[in-house]
Amino acid sequence: MKNLSYIFLFIVSVNNFVNANNTTLKTKSSKVVKHDVYFDTDKHQITKEEFTKLVQFLNETKDVDIERMSIVGYCDDRGNANYNKTLSNKRAEAIKKIIISYRNSTKQPEILNVKGKGEVALNTKEEALFKELRALNRKVSIVIAPKKLIAGSFFAEDVNKGDLINLKSLNFVLGYRYLTPESKKALQELADFLVKRTDIFFTINGHVCCTENGRESRDRETGKLNLSVVRAKYIRDYLVKAGVDAKRVRYQGLAGKYNLGGSTKEDRRVEILIRHISK
Repeated sequence: MKNLSYIFLFIVSVNNFVNANNTTLKTKSSKVVKHDVYFDTDKHQITKEEFTKLVQFLNETKDVDIERMSIVGYCDDRGNANYNKTLSNKRAEAIKKIIISYRNSTKQPEILNVKGKGEVALNTKEEALFKELRALNRKVSIVIAPKKLIAGSFFAEDVNKGDLINLKSLNFVLGYRYLTPESKKALQELADFLVKRTDIFFTINGHVCCTENGRESRDRETGKLNLSVVRAKYIRDYLVKAGVDAKRVRYQGLAGKYNLGGSTKEDRRVEILIRHISK
């Protein structure tokens, strides 16, 4: 029986939030972060243990401003398609209510997008591993995009180590490493800026859209499953050719693990992580 994993995205605008990747992180940071809440079989009520972890996550991140938050509900393969769809929806709604209540929100957060993601197959026949993977599908994932993820002028003057800059004006062709024609001017502006700012050492993070369970996407030009990597490399190579010292630049692909929860166009992106600011 196929493993049906139905996902409902609730992208929530909240005034002050968040930065943690299931660990304690500094507030005022600006990384895209994720926290998972796990559920018992056939339940949408949060357990005491998971509630404690969620509250800890909220406490650790309460002083960070965000741009938006996605709450993504999943379920395992037990039950029929319609039942699983309803159950994953209830799980996402349950977490949303807890977050709203905890933060004493005075107005209902705006729901920007709601959709199902389809099926995710379990690629194992080992009973112990099968049970473990099935349990990992009974969850809600919370993904946060902080307000400091800005583009426009690309960098604020007070850029700091650990900042993550979402290059929103750089858009990729679906399935390819190449930028859309209207993005080329913005890429050159980015190169001009980074050539001047020789104090910034950074990593380019590549992302993809439209995959299940955070998987990598296939490069339609080569057929290889490395699209997020080659997107990051494409930007890196352009910057180096434009005059940015190669020693300052690293790149990596993060597949579809950190979708922002908006349009698929927004998820076909690269981000710059500031590793070091020299003095």
